[in-house]
Amino acid sequence: MDSEAISIATSVGALAADVHFPEVLPAPVVVCCHGMLSSKDSMKYISIGQAFREAGIAVLRFDFSGCGESEASPQPNLITSRIRDLQAVLEYVESAHWAKGPTGLLGSSMGGYIALLTAASLEHEIRSVVCWASPFDLTKIHGAREIQENHRQILPGGVGIGLPLNLRSMAPVSGVLVIHGQEDEIVPWEDALDIYRQASEPRRVVVMRSADHRFLDPDLRWMATRLSLEWFLDHGFSSKPAGIA
Repeated sequence: MDSEAISIATSVGALAADVHFPEVLPAPVVVCCHGMLSSKDSMKYISIGQAFREAGIAVLRFDFSGCGESEASPQPNLITSRIRDLQAVLEYVESAHWAKGPTGLLGSSMGGYIALLTAASLEHEIRSVVCWASPFDLTKIHGAREIQENHRQILPGGVGIGLPLNLRSMAPVSGVLVIHGQEDEIVPWEDALDIYRQASEPRRVVVMRSADHRFLDPDLRWMATRLSLEWFLDHGFSSKPAGIA
């Protein structure tokens, strides 16, 4: 069984999720957090799940409230709602019979922002966080006002973004890998440097000269996937399998 669809209960409704299982269970777990208007079924997260399971890491990808197949309501605002959702997912993982060892987070764009805030809350023990194209300051996102208006129109109840609008007051998070493309058309690539400075050791930042916000180039997406996998492997998630340099 490569993956399994599951439902995670929360106080405001169910979250839809899929888990990619490695051959040997129980296993370390990486939770994938999608961006503002994305979903767990993006090919990016499916390919991450497939690559990580082959390396002995279980991957749980889920839909935040108001996105994809999730029934939960995104109230009172996006940031509060998504931190609540991620905390519910982490509580589920803590009691899952197939999970053992460290837990990590991998978030793209807004998903990385939420992953960092959740890890900084210290309510759950997170070994490592990987951020792809994630913002440090939401007010500096290209077209920030238009993005918020689109978000209000698409999600139920017209919820707002919420606070905080930047990570300057966030407690330092360790074990952070930041990956960003210089051709990012939405989030300034310099935000990667700010996230790196805010994090504590061990930490690393990788800026890809030709990558865009979504890492649409297959080679660059694979490079980001490989860098992410190696980061988790190097921080105690599994032994490196053959074929991983």
